[in-house]
Amino acid sequence: MRVVLASGGALLLGGISSAAPGGNTPDAAAGQAEAVFDALEARLAAAGGALHDVCKITMQITDRAFRQAVYAVMGRRLLGVRPVSTGLIVNGLDDPHALFQLDAWAAPGGPHERLRSYRSTSVPYGTTHQPFVAEFCMVVKAGRDVFLRGQTGMSLDGTFTGAGDPGAQARVAMDNVETLLADAGATLADAVHVTVYVTDRAWLSPALRAVVPRFAASPVPLSVLVVKGLAAPEILMEVDVRAQLG
Repeated sequence: MRVVLASGGALLLGGISSAAPGGNTPDAAAGQAEAVFDALEARLAAAGGALHDVCKITMQITDRAFRQAVYAVMGRRLLGVRPVSTGLIVNGLDDPHALFQLDAWAAPGGPHERLRSYRSTSVPYGTTHQPFVAEFCMVVKAGRDVFLRGQTGMSLDGTFTGAGDPGAQARVAMDNVETLLADAGATLADAVHVTVYVTDRAWLSPALRAVVPRFAASPVPLSVLVVKGLAAPEILMEVDVRAQLG
């Protein structure tokens, strides 16, 4: 468990996992998810916050078959919070017995402004709808800090573009990023960190060709990760952007 105080006052609570016994099944993943959210709540309380202060979550699950079980727990535990999110399917975690891990950004005390709220069952993820019920938003503005939902080839009007083409998906994702930053009164020049996820090493070059030039005027730290999967199999890339207002 790692806690980092960001310069804008937000906390990063990273690497929260639980290796509770139960095997390698969806039920076991759900049990671990309950333990993870218990731990998140306890760590937030120790830092003077609560679950309603959560701004951004990054879910890391070791098998797509566990996704429904884990997200069902998350939807119930964060009901009414409406964080922005990124969901990853990964090959493994630091603890070989862990099926699920969570990173969370929180801003204790707020104020929080949550923009473009939506319900998981009302929007598609790639070409399909997700069966779990959860409440999210596209942008959280917490003081100077701005957190965006991970952006993909899904346009803000719900149209998926670029099937089989990571570059096309990345171009849509970056158009979304600019629009969402503008909603919060920010621009690409206010970005303080960018993470690009791809589901195959071959997708790195086309995705980065669409992302990196958009920050040419204001270079920003960039992390690039190859993951096992994203929210849907047809989603080949995702970009996470965090910004701070001056």
